[in-house]
Amino acid sequence: MRADSYQQISSGLSVLVFGAAIVSSSVLISGDQLGRVNLLYLLILFVAWPVVSLLLMVILSVIKTEKSLVNALLAIPIWPRTWLDTVSQLKRTGLFKQWLFCQSQKMALVFNAGCLLAFVFVLLFNDVTFVWRSTLLNASQVLPVLETIALPWLFIDSAQPLLSMLEMAQDSRLSLNPHLVAASAWWQYIFMAQVVYALMPRLCLYLVSRKQLLNALAASEIAAKNSRDFAAHSSTVSQRPNLKKISRTSAVSGNYVLLNWAGLPERLISQVEQVYGTNERVYSLNEMTDLASELTVINDDRVKLLIVAAWEPPMGELEDFMRQTQGIVLPLDWSSDQFQSISALHLDEWRRFCFALPNWELQLPKELS
Repeated sequence: MRADSYQQISSGLSVLVFGAAIVSSSVLISGDQLGRVNLLYLLILFVAWPVVSLLLMVILSVIKTEKSLVNALLAIPIWPRTWLDTVSQLKRTGLFKQWLFCQSQKMALVFNAGCLLAFVFVLLFNDVTFVWRSTLLNASQVLPVLETIALPWLFIDSAQPLLSMLEMAQDSRLSLNPHLVAASAWWQYIFMAQVVYALMPRLCLYLVSRKQLLNALAASEIAAKNSRDFAAHSSTVSQRPNLKKISRTSAVSGNYVLLNWAGLPERLISQVEQVYGTNERVYSLNEMTDLASELTVINDDRVKLLIVAAWEPPMGELEDFMRQTQGIVLPLDWSSDQFQSISALHLDEWRRFCFALPNWELQLPKELS
């Protein structure tokens, strides 16, 4: 798999995240009708949240989970089939975790860059005054926190917080502070906070993760080339891979339940029923189904018709489930409201997968392909 094969996915996600950053940041930074922006709110957005997100990333990396914003965005049903096929290919080649980590850093970097661009844009075309309000805190209590945040750019005097600046920026809903105009000097402090805490860490992580991903892609290419070379020099009389025999007829003995692992739309389930007859129940399953729900399906004594998406590679979660029960596997491919023929490559992959599962029959009626 070449390094540019996932570029379209990355670009699409970047545009979506960048647009969200521009819109949300512009609304927040524009302030109220008088152009007043709460300084403490900006510190939460541009300092606290980037630091917390980095800590969450470390925790998720330690527990080795694949939950991330990128995964959530890919779950939105708006992406082309070719993009999803590319993600499936990454999973098959074992590069999905590296790609996911790299893209997560890139999306965070794009979001922070969008926030910074929106910040500069609002400063150029709007009169913004930074203020802060607090019932419990005074300027002398807030100053040490701001000074600690500003330690990384201690050499930039104009971007350092001062007690006098903080006192002039304090606002009240009951009385108008006549010194608020001078508080606009806070923009340099906010700008440096974004660069240091939001942009720089993500930029470094993205560059490192991108280098690791490119190395992994190169190693995968070398391994694939070596595998092809080995196959080319091997004996021409090689054994055919073990493939499950596939039945082109729709044969179900007795009443059956439908296991919708592929997320098949309701309108297409009715077409399956025209071939197999009306099912007695539909179970919606996937890799995230809890154990209790799986046990309910496994303990159901009726014939099971398992529908899977032919273009998706069979994963370990599906194999674990299938080894605990038996039935009929029905790989399907569809577009919009109609079924379409399955590619020979995808069909052979399911035949190889089902060969090791003798308690399952593989069917593909002509009416559904």
